[in-house]
Amino acid sequence: MTPLVDAHLHLFKPHSREYPRRVYEVMAEESREELASELLTAMGANGVSHAVVVPLGNGDEYLREVIATHPGRFAGVGLYDHESPQDLSVVRNRCELGPLQGLRFYGLNGRIGDRPTDLACWPILEFMAAEQLVLWFYGDSTQITILRDVLRALPELRVVLNHLGFLPDIHAEMQFDSFRRPRFVVELPPKGLVMVEELAAEFQNVHVHFSGHYAFSQEDYPFKDLIPVSRRLLDAFGPTRLLMATDWPWIREAPGYEKLLTLIDHHLPDLAPGDRANVCGGNALRLFDFSLV
Repeated sequence: MTPLVDAHLHLFKPHSREYPRRVYEVMAEESREELASELLTAMGANGVSHAVVVPLGNGDEYLREVIATHPGRFAGVGLYDHESPQDLSVVRNRCELGPLQGLRFYGLNGRIGDRPTDLACWPILEFMAAEQLVLWFYGDSTQITILRDVLRALPELRVVLNHLGFLPDIHAEMQFDSFRRPRFVVELPPKGLVMVEELAAEFQNVHVHFSGHYAFSQEDYPFKDLIPVSRRLLDAFGPTRLLMATDWPWIREAPGYEKLLTLIDHHLPDLAPGDRANVCGGNALRLFDFSLV
């Protein structure tokens, strides 16, 4: 039986000199902590064996502790912060120490017409492609156009589009709801979905998260207004390039961890058992080595 894998979530300590991270005044204020112990309880209650942890900043201190303390359970994807860029030697060291198996980019900090090799982060992208690290991508329509050009230059680069492949301007458009969860007001289906479908058709190494419904839906769980989006993503990526994820801890209170894990059965009820197993774990197990400590 294929293990269940939660392919995207966040754990963090209170912001401090020892544990630096990005601070969000509503959902991740300076004093908030979300520790592995509580997550592991939720994972155990729901049969989830592994998870991919993404820190909120480019400090990997707590992530390293989590991976070392719970060997075999977690894989790490660090953050590459365009506002505090790091050179290749620093990134390489972070990946070795983490150990990090990918880096999350909020876009590529480029403009339409830029050549991929002119991007400030180009050396990092080259390194990631060579080392088979995964690019965790969350950006707007301009940035996904630039990503397309990067992939044409680095066709071996593996990519996971975050949260259904929606393309918001994170810093300009993100709001928060009454549960302190990220919230985006967007039209459905999103205009950028066609661009995501085209990217999926051109590049077989591009994957997408089955996650983040709560942030874009105009309805409560099970977010029925996003069923057409879920089905189009399945059509575009197939069952081998779709990764189930919960986005813990933002969803712990509403709709709850268990409900997020079974959302796939509301949106894609006709998946064959083997295809469901791929989406819910097999695809993540092919992208990540959970034995690294």
